[in-house]
Amino acid sequence: MLAAEALLRALKSNGVDYLFANAGSDFAPVIEAMAAMRDEAAIPETITVAHESVAVAMAHGYFLATGRAQAAMVHVNVGLANAAMGLINAHSDDVPIIMLSGRTPLTEHDRPGARISPIQYGQEQFDQTSLVRDVVKWTYELRYGEQAADLVSRACAIAMSEPKGAVYLSLPREPLCEDVPAPRPPIQTASTPPAPDPAAIEQAAQLLDAAARPLIVCSRGDTEGRVGQALQALADRYGAPVAEVFVTRNVMPSRHPAMIGRALGKVLPKADVVLVVDTPVAWIESAVQPHPDAKVIHIGQDPLFRRLPVRSYKTDLAIAGDTASALEAIAANVSHRERSDETIALSRAFRDAIGRAWADGGTGMPTKAYIAKCVSDVLGDAGIVLSERGAPAPFFDLPNANQFFGNTQAGGLGWAMPAALGVQLADRDRLVACIVGDGSYMFANPVACHQMAEALGLPILTVIANNHAWDAVRTSTLAVFPDGAAGRANAMPMVEIPNGPDFTMVASASRAYTFRVTEAEALAETLAEAAQIIRKDRTQVLVDVTVRPD
Repeated sequence: MLAAEALLRALKSNGVDYLFANAGSDFAPVIEAMAAMRDEAAIPETITVAHESVAVAMAHGYFLATGRAQAAMVHVNVGLANAAMGLINAHSDDVPIIMLSGRTPLTEHDRPGARISPIQYGQEQFDQTSLVRDVVKWTYELRYGEQAADLVSRACAIAMSEPKGAVYLSLPREPLCEDVPAPRPPIQTASTPPAPDPAAIEQAAQLLDAAARPLIVCSRGDTEGRVGQALQALADRYGAPVAEVFVTRNVMPSRHPAMIGRALGKVLPKADVVLVVDTPVAWIESAVQPHPDAKVIHIGQDPLFRRLPVRSYKTDLAIAGDTASALEAIAANVSHRERSDETIALSRAFRDAIGRAWADGGTGMPTKAYIAKCVSDVLGDAGIVLSERGAPAPFFDLPNANQFFGNTQAGGLGWAMPAALGVQLADRDRLVACIVGDGSYMFANPVACHQMAEALGLPILTVIANNHAWDAVRTSTLAVFPDGAAGRANAMPMVEIPNGPDFTMVASASRAYTFRVTEAEALAETLAEAAQIIRKDRTQVLVDVTVRPD
């Protein structure tokens, strides 16, 4: 068979369900292999995606919903450049993606697959992998056709080994055109997660037992939900408050009695022992820091986060290992204590503040907080929301872990909407909503996203929090220059989005149902109607909501 067929078969045998592809001339042997296949179930289902960033984000979302790494394949350097943003986002949250790209043919004549077009001269680079080398765990370039299947096995095993992450395999056309034997079964599997050191667990439990004002900080769970269950059990047994900060995958139910949101300003400086649970960004050092005498414990697969060049958090004890197992072991070793009056008061204050934010945004022009409340009401116990410049996690009312997925700290815009498509692809019966700012919506390549939603029958609910501006740019400028000229200007430079397009017309081009909301009083009813349309007609819905600035 062609080496291209061996590669496709190896993807499937190594657990890849979908190949999200945006093709180019380098795909010729792959396309030929697909057309010649007699057993389509032996290779991943291929989904043709109209933009590379959408393809990578769909693979990202599918992993969040299933815990299984998927593959994306793009055209040489130009396709890889478009895919790089998605890989930057995946790298920031340790999301495994099997990234494949073509490479300009190496030869000019005589070999099958050699160059036949001027573009194959213009697209060649001295080091194509340099486009993504800094944001993947492993890279290689296929040299010989017979390597294809074993390289795929190695790529998948490395991607799924902790800490998980994307890998990249470059595929020149000539090796893919070679005839090779049928591939053998996978030669490698992901390594098992390391167990946390029992002596370190005992030390952590002793520190926590001796604490007068302990604090737990978290920001993301695992796809199986084990971290959420273990942390809730520890919080119930030990009674400490839990601050959930800069959330990418929610860990705690919104109304858990230990939950205090992200209010670290008052709590962190007073804590004498801080347990940081697999949290890349635990606090902002320039804004708040733990007390100099506090003991700070970090746990996680890589508690020092070696992929981050600068991360100077105080670390008295770093426990590497499976995060859920570490939490379970700490809970088994720590003494039981009742939840303190202070923790109860902090949790009540958090819920009261959220309630006030909902009430404030519930009349006149709505706020992002009120959008979060209304979306929460239609999600129920099983729905999932992805938010990118839509509304932060604390404003949602979610009964379970892994119901909220937020954009990563990398901040590559355009992630949430295509990631929502990947989540919906993984579970077609679940209500999946994405809330995005108007800028994020435009960055998402919405024409490609809506086309994909219609083509695959993925009935996502897209809510645009439309403030007609790059509000994150405005707020960050005010944070640096609170009394500066930019804040006093009638129009802050480089912030407004003038003459924004009619987003409902963009969605209507792919036969989506659309609504426009300008008054908060109409929002809850509109979203309830949108959810009913999705459940009944199984079609995508877009709601464009005019919101107040942050």
